Order: sequence, then structure tokens, then C-alpha cells
Amino acid sequence: MASRLKWNLRWRLSVLWLLEWGITGAVITYLPIYWESIRLSKQQQSELSAVMAVGLWIAPFVVGQVADRWLAIEKVLAISHFVGGISLYALAMGMDLYSETAANFQSLLWMVGIFAVAYIPTVPLVSALCFRHLPDPEGQFGKVRVWGTVGWMIGGLSLSFWLERDDVFKWIREHHPEWTIVQPIRDFLWMLPRPADSDCFRMSAILSFALSSFCVFLPHTPPAKTPHSKTTGGQFAPLAVMGMFRDKTFSLFIGISCLLAVLVVPLYNLAVPPLLSELGVKGNWVPTVMLIGQVSEFPALLLLSFMLRHWGLKAIFAMGIAAWALRYGFFAIGAPWTLVMTGLALHGVCHVFLIIVAQLYLDSQCSKDLRASAQNLLSFVTLGIGFPLGTLLGGVLRETFKASPAKLFAAPAVAAIVLLVVFWTTVNFPAEMRASDETAELPRQP
Repeated sequence: MASRLKWNLRWRLSVLWLLEWGITGAVITYLPIYWESIRLSKQQQSELSAVMAVGLWIAPFVVGQVADRWLAIEKVLAISHFVGGISLYALAMGMDLYSETAANFQSLLWMVGIFAVAYIPTVPLVSALCFRHLPDPEGQFGKVRVWGTVGWMIGGLSLSFWLERDDVFKWIREHHPEWTIVQPIRDFLWMLPRPADSDCFRMSAILSFALSSFCVFLPHTPPAKTPHSKTTGGQFAPLAVMGMFRDKTFSLFIGISCLLAVLVVPLYNLAVPPLLSELGVKGNWVPTVMLIGQVSEFPALLLLSFMLRHWGLKAIFAMGIAAWALRYGFFAIGAPWTLVMTGLALHGVCHVFLIIVAQLYLDSQCSKDLRASAQNLLSFVTLGIGFPLGTLLGGVLRETFKASPAKLFAAPAVAAIVLLVVFWTTVNFPAEMRASDETAELPRQP
């Protein structure tokens, strides 16, 4: 029987996920609307999205090696998020300057690239840290990862309420005049500068600095002192992980994951916010409407352990691919409104059943001293290679089918169906997860 997850560990990992995804929740879903407002072309938007993958180019070769061999993961996270907070503040100023002059696009690419290098590799590191300390990753990971969904939702809601604070307080005065606590909050907010669209970056920067500071409370996660892997690579962890490609199942799985990242996933954040705007959603409220997807992550995460025990990795991963095909089919139809909302609500299945299952699979196949590198390898292949190619392809598709949203969304739906068939007929996941290494919390070094 697996050990019980202690509260002292659970709350720290939960806050870690809350802040980790709160950083992106405050900005990602709003970006396409914001970029349109400062008159960036669709090609420029695709270039900015693609350059964010730069962080994954160095992740498996630098960050994975550092975390697996040289420096404790919590220290890597603290440094990365401090640099990420600085780059986000700089990005806010750069975007304001571009909106006035339209003359510094190259500098925006550089600033986005710096943020990507600082932030994006931290996502697989957070997963690796959790897998290292959770007594039963398969059964307990979803219970702490769900707080990442909460953080994303809080970030998106906070941004919408901040940008539309006049309308929010007007609605409250009209419908709930008895709420006396509202007036002090309103007075405090009116002491702050007026909201600006670029505040999405400033809000994310604040959360990034908060997470950098919170890392002092994280469980100590030093590199494994002695490499356990019998694959080639020795002290260089990423090279040892590359030896896993000799396994046919691993290679097929990584290849299909990369194709999903190219052909299916990127169009969601690029094309769905504009679709909601066309359907009548006010731009500043798009992040709030898209939170329907994040809400659906709660049941998906909480049911994941039960479903894995009864159906296994392969069936759950296949469900995730099928959900992508179904949601894009709903977006292609475009009406009625409830059909589009159903497509948004499938996000929990799409995200959890693909990404979380993939992370659990990698964790089950790696020794403890290679897990950070393995998680970064998955991110490198999917987000570092697949995602930038997918965003560039998405920009081309948006220009090609700008007069026909149905065809725009039908293309990734067909791609998802094809990849589902290929996955189901070629990949054979293990029937059971490998037992995890001993994960008792390690003492902090003096």
C-alpha cells in the first residue's frame, strides 16, 4: 500500500502548482486579443508564439543536466522565476512602446525569448519535483496538480476583473448594494494606476516574483548523487535519456506526441479567442469565458487515478486525442453557442489525458536521476519542436481560411483522427506503472 501524502508536503506542492500556472493563466488566453489591439499581424503573432519555444531548446540539454546532476531543483526554480519576472516587466514596457511606434518588433522577439528560456523549462521541472517526493505519483499527482488549474483560473479572472473594474463595481452597486466590503476594496484599487492592456504581463511578473520567493519553502530536491541509469551517457543525464529511444514504444510515443504538438494543439490558443470575439464576447472577458476549459480540468484530474487503474495508460491517452478531434469539430460547426461551449469544456480531457498521462508514463520508465531530463525531453520534442512549427502552420491556416472558420478547425480535427488511429494500432503502453523509487522527503542540507 502506498504511503499517505502528508499535509506538510501537500500544501507546498499545491501552492507551487498554483503559482506556476497562475503566471501563464494571467496572460496566455488574453494574448491573441491583445496582439490584435496593438495591430500585430497574424504572421507576427505566430512568430512571437513560435519564439516562446526557445526555452525548450535548452531545457533537456542544460536545465535537465543542472537539475539531475548539479543543482537542487528548488534553486533552479527560484533563479528561473526571478529572471522570468524581470523579463515580463520588460515585455510590458516593450509592448507599450510598440503600440505607440510599431517600430521595435525585433526587441519583442528577444524579450519573449528570454522569458521563454526562464519560464518554460520550469514546467517539467515542477512535475519532476512532484514525482520525486510523492509516495504514489499515479494516485496523488492529480490531487496537487489540480491547484495549477486553480492558479490558471485565478490569473485569468483577476486579469478580466482588473481590466473591467469599472463595469464590475457598477454591476455590484446595482445588484448588491448591501456588500459593504466592496467600497474599501474599490477605494484601494482607485489608488492604483488605471488599468492598461499590457497589465497582463505585469500581473504575471508579480506572480513570477512570488513563486521565486516561495521556492524557499519547497522540499529539498538535490541531484541524485550516483547515476542509477544503465543506459549510455554516464554523468551527462540528457545523453542517458536519449538511450531510451532504443525502445520502440518510447520512440513511437514521442513521435506521435510531436505530431500532436504540430498539427493539433497550437491552433487552440491562436484561433479560439478570436472565434469567441466573433461570437460576441468582449475582448477583456475572453480569458474568463475560456475558464470553462479550466473548470473541466477538476473532474478530469480527480478521476484520472481511478480511470488509469481501470483502463490503463493507452486508453486514457487515446481518449485525449479523440477529445481534441471532437472539440475542433464543434468549433468548425460554430453554432449553436452551446456547442462551442461544449468544445471549450472538453479542455480537461484534452489536456489532462494527454499531458499528464505522458508525464506519468515517462516518470514510470526512468530512474530517479534522469527524471528531470526525461520530462524536459518530452517538452523539448512537443513544445520546443512541435509547438513553434504548429504556431507557424497555424498562422498560415488562419490567413488561408480567414473567411471560412469551419475549414480552419476541420483541418486539425482530421489530423487528430489520423493520429488516433496510428497511436492505437502501433503503440503498446505497459499494462501497469512501474513502482516509483523511494520518495521520502530528503533532509535540507545545511
